[in-house]
Amino acid sequence: MKTTWKIILIVSLICNLGILYVARKALEYRSHINEFLEKYTYVVTEFSGRNNYSEANKALPPDSSEKGRIVFLGSQITAFWDLDRYFGDYQAVNRGISGQRAAGYLLRIVPDVVELTPRAVVIEFSSYNFRPENNIKEISDYLSSVGDIARMNAIEPIFTTVVPVRDDFYVDGIGDYSVQDSLKAYNRWLREYCQKKKYKLVDFYDLLADSKGNLPAEVSSGQILLNDKGYAIISLAILKTLDEIKR
Repeated sequence: MKTTWKIILIVSLICNLGILYVARKALEYRSHINEFLEKYTYVVTEFSGRNNYSEANKALPPDSSEKGRIVFLGSQITAFWDLDRYFGDYQAVNRGISGQRAAGYLLRIVPDVVELTPRAVVIEFSSYNFRPENNIKEISDYLSSVGDIARMNAIEPIFTTVVPVRDDFYVDGIGDYSVQDSLKAYNRWLREYCQKKKYKLVDFYDLLADSKGNLPAEVSSGQILLNDKGYAIISLAILKTLDEIKR
């Protein structure tokens, strides 16, 4: 009898240890799931800004045909662009987010562009994205996908080259990496890409750069930002392109 009870106690102990082991593993698994969920939530909401305009998007009239709706998708150049001032003949919708990363464009193209059913989307990209860890191939993959998604949804993509940076532009901690060189390389790719795909292109760089390829002080309000004169120049160029689309 004593032997039987010993066996029962040993088996019971083993079972209890097994239950504790499974419970610990379940807690570990749950913590991993929560960690991945937090990372996903960060990427989709905070990093991409996907929810920044969710309420504004709901408030837009569903019919975009009466007054040509144009969405401006971009970073700080777009975010600070007074669209009503320059595009009164259109329903210009600003969907710019300062500091927007390349991947964020792809995460926002559906809620902030496709679902708004605009006639066209102006896609402005920022020098903020050019850093040692971001290669041109990766950036161009994101932006080409944005253009293709727009076209597949009967939305005319209008790309813009990256605005040049001022000669006093400086980023701490990037060593010998040249933002200017990467910016120019991306602009070369974009010109070739738009020509190949027959996408509209407005060359902001060509319109604004001085003889040395920098952003002049007379059209800028910061190292990578535009003043009223700078915005007037690029707005006129966009208006010409929009007029071409209307014909």
